[in-house]
Amino acid sequence: MASDTLSAPIYLLCRNGDYAATVSQQLAMFGLRAIACARASALLAAMHGEAPLAVLVDEAGCEDMTLTQVLPMIARLSQGPLVYLSLPMAAQEQIELARAGVTDFLPKPFDSHRLIDQIDRMLEAQSPQAARVLIVDDSETLTHWASNVLTMAGMRVRSVKNPLKVPQLVALEKPELILLDMYMPECTGDELAKVLRQNPAFDGIPIVFLSSETQRGRQLSARRMGGDDFLVKNNDPDELIDIVAMMVDRYRRLRELMTRDSLTRLLNHTHLIERLLQEVARAHETVRPLAFAMIDIDHFKSVNDRYGHAVGDRVIKSLARLLRQSFPGADLVGRYGGEEFSIIFPDASLLRAAQQVDELRQRFSELCHFSGNGEPLTISFSAGVAQLSNGMQTEQLIETADAALYQAKAAGRNQVGLAR
Repeated sequence: MASDTLSAPIYLLCRNGDYAATVSQQLAMFGLRAIACARASALLAAMHGEAPLAVLVDEAGCEDMTLTQVLPMIARLSQGPLVYLSLPMAAQEQIELARAGVTDFLPKPFDSHRLIDQIDRMLEAQSPQAARVLIVDDSETLTHWASNVLTMAGMRVRSVKNPLKVPQLVALEKPELILLDMYMPECTGDELAKVLRQNPAFDGIPIVFLSSETQRGRQLSARRMGGDDFLVKNNDPDELIDIVAMMVDRYRRLRELMTRDSLTRLLNHTHLIERLLQEVARAHETVRPLAFAMIDIDHFKSVNDRYGHAVGDRVIKSLARLLRQSFPGADLVGRYGGEEFSIIFPDASLLRAAQQVDELRQRFSELCHFSGNGEPLTISFSAGVAQLSNGMQTEQLIETADAALYQAKAAGRNQVGLAR
């Protein structure tokens, strides 16, 4: 995410000063800058001067215009979400507000978590990662055509002629969709699909058959063997792009549900360890450096005991958001458990990884959190960083980083410990 985008303000149109202050405080907890306006004219003038990340409009409206007047004007100026804050309303009212330009609705009392999730997803959609596609076909003409079409659409394409190399290539490249020819000298496409579906790691990857086969019965038979869709060769290129894009998007959404922690949207414990195992194996094989960090929020039990689990969850979520900002894609960052997080640093030295973690520690310690009654809180974390050494296995690397974390805690917390 671009830093200029992240620094853009969130405008709030609200005539209730106390309510506006409450919303602004909750957004500030996540490092977001809120600007509250009681008058629509002030909001529109501010939007002309500085483009918003999002605009929130309270149902009570403003002092100088009706919502019917101002909502379309805001919608024309804002490229981000236009969020309406209200008590439950009838469907007809929501439809009319949507026609006026409202893109999202948030119920009262204001839930900052839901808004943060919406903003994060919006920012991710503005800079999406290129879809990874593997084409398996012995025809150079077809492969060249499909590869050009998808590459021009911004996708990353890899092709292979020999289907027997596909399982190894899928494990290495991790494609998000496989375009598979039906008839090849070594084996048929449905036979290869059946082999791929036997591996749990490949089971969810979409497989689209690409063939000159037009018999519907044969197409359905191939899909029963593990395919998800069937396209006739030399079809409309726009159809190919649309189908691939839609199936990759669905695959990503399903994979996120399976691999991500629901509160933080970072890798869950199981998939964090799985990713670390892969990186450890790669580092040993290529003789390249690898560092690993363990992070633990200081005095977190006291936060939960004194202010409640809702405040604790917000603290966890704010740290997770900083981690996602610092490590785009978040496929090297995970929630190890509770208030503990981990970061994998491929190709990084111990000192370089520790420097990045310490920069993150400083940013987190400067965030202003708020208790349920509005009391400001400052919270820190401690961390331990370890370097993979010759012959060291994944479990040993985790234990070494954990020992460095314990040293940081014992030395007074709010610091980064290095394993020596």
